[in-house]
Amino acid sequence: MSIQPPRSLPIMMSLALCLGASSSPAYSAPFSTGSVGASVAFLTHEAESSDNTTNGAIVSLKALPSGPESSPELEASGRAFVELTAPDHFLEFPVTAPANTLVVRHCTPDAPGGGGQKSTLSVYVNGVRRQALTLESRYNWLYGDPTRGKRSNDPAHGLPQVFWDETRYHLEGAALQPGDRLRLQKDAADTASYYRIDLIDLELAPPPIERPADETSLSVVDFGAGKGDVKADTAAIKACIAAARAAGKTVWFPAGTYYQNEQFLLDGVKVRGAGMWHTALIGTLDTSVNDFGFRIAGKGSEVHDLFLENADVSQRGSAAKAFTSAASDKATQWRVENVWVAHSHVGFWMSGATHGVVRNCRVRFTYADSLTFAHGASNNLIENNHVRGVGDDGIAILSETKGGTHLAIEGDSVSRNNIARRNTITAVWWGHNLDLAGGSGHIIEDNYLADNSAMGCLTINLPVPFPMHDLTDSVIRRNVVVRGGGRITSQLRGAVWIFAGKSAIGNVTFEDNRIIDSLYRGLHITGPYEQNIRFVNNQIINPGKEGVLIEPRVKGSGVFENNTVTGATGPAFSNAGGDDYTVTESGNSW
Repeated sequence: MSIQPPRSLPIMMSLALCLGASSSPAYSAPFSTGSVGASVAFLTHEAESSDNTTNGAIVSLKALPSGPESSPELEASGRAFVELTAPDHFLEFPVTAPANTLVVRHCTPDAPGGGGQKSTLSVYVNGVRRQALTLESRYNWLYGDPTRGKRSNDPAHGLPQVFWDETRYHLEGAALQPGDRLRLQKDAADTASYYRIDLIDLELAPPPIERPADETSLSVVDFGAGKGDVKADTAAIKACIAAARAAGKTVWFPAGTYYQNEQFLLDGVKVRGAGMWHTALIGTLDTSVNDFGFRIAGKGSEVHDLFLENADVSQRGSAAKAFTSAASDKATQWRVENVWVAHSHVGFWMSGATHGVVRNCRVRFTYADSLTFAHGASNNLIENNHVRGVGDDGIAILSETKGGTHLAIEGDSVSRNNIARRNTITAVWWGHNLDLAGGSGHIIEDNYLADNSAMGCLTINLPVPFPMHDLTDSVIRRNVVVRGGGRITSQLRGAVWIFAGKSAIGNVTFEDNRIIDSLYRGLHITGPYEQNIRFVNNQIINPGKEGVLIEPRVKGSGVFENNTVTGATGPAFSNAGGDDYTVTESGNSW
């Protein structure tokens, strides 16, 4: 089975674009996927694209796994990559827009005993060697039971998974121009036995943002941070935050690299950096169970324009989060924009936070959730973000009840009125791209979701182990789901997986969504609790099995109006719901 990008979506599938336009000064026109997903400041080139030239091997997913095992091609964006193994093997990309930065999504061999190793790969521009890239396999290559959450860096612990990582670089020399050719090549000095390339991002990064006016800001440098060493700047930054809070000023991070070994509390304080390509805040923790980044509390906290990375987290199972908020923090009217998070256990875990905005952010390689809003989080906007290569839910909206075994630790508040729109979430290696789990009044719209490898891609997940409030009065519309679905514990979950496992679903509308090239089912409805959903004007194209599958234990009702299924390899519409599930149909093309 060869899974290829659908020809009906050439821009979305060849570019796989994300991230929203920055509020920083414009430097290059953002790219867009069109009607769904996010406008972005970078252009993605998939390695396997026919626009490229290579003498390496193009490796694509030929057959779906028969068991829980994973593979590099299953976890790759577009389910394919290029492998360079011999001296002078190369992968060359046409440059179509100006660029001075490069991101490579890569896989190189693990160390024999685990823990990763470094290697170099050469960059050529128009046939002239430009620089050597340092690639590392420390953050990927996890081992264990692929059906369980916790994994180890030790190869003795089980099957391999998590094959891909991403590294970002400033390109040396003049900026690339349209018509140039960028080549990644394995030279004699590049000694890894193989280099697997999934994709690259090319971007014309803007110059550093200028400091806000002196009378409105305090610089962390003036408090002793950023001395050019790798020692923690924690005390200096905390002193700057305290002074800014007392004076009602903004905390300013000039271009540079700063280190922290303790999370910073923002209680109404605003933080700004010189841009995500210029200001880096690195977590170097004594123990990986501590959070880094920022804790959002009170009214009006903001973080803008910087890069956050946890250098010490290298496996799933820590608790390190880049942004947190507890229900007791009473965070409201908060905002995070133009922030890049990498190598954290979790990107955002916002419990009880209200009236907030997360916009134009990039999240790369978190070992668990990327953006989670939980424990009564309400009236938040999650907009125009790019998420790729994460190890659990890309975006999760949770509404836990008391009595759960893991998540329900902060009370019984219902999460309400959250909006997730125009986000792009791809290559999730464990979990869901977008997970709606209880609460009321939510809107999920115009998101682009692709290439998850284990579970449903777009889900309504009301699980038994983690009880949620009922999901009510919500709308899921105009989303595009591509190559979704997964084989978790042999369930063969659909690209859209609706599971009323412990709570009910009522007055939910699922409309104008496109579900394309699903690994198994397009729309998969299951769970023993009552669910009442309207399915209107949805398109299911080329599913690997059924177009719509309704399992036997389902209860409630489904109204199906003007939906279409084309190219199904199994039944277009399979209803095994029985007497406990009422189906009303009109105008469908099954």
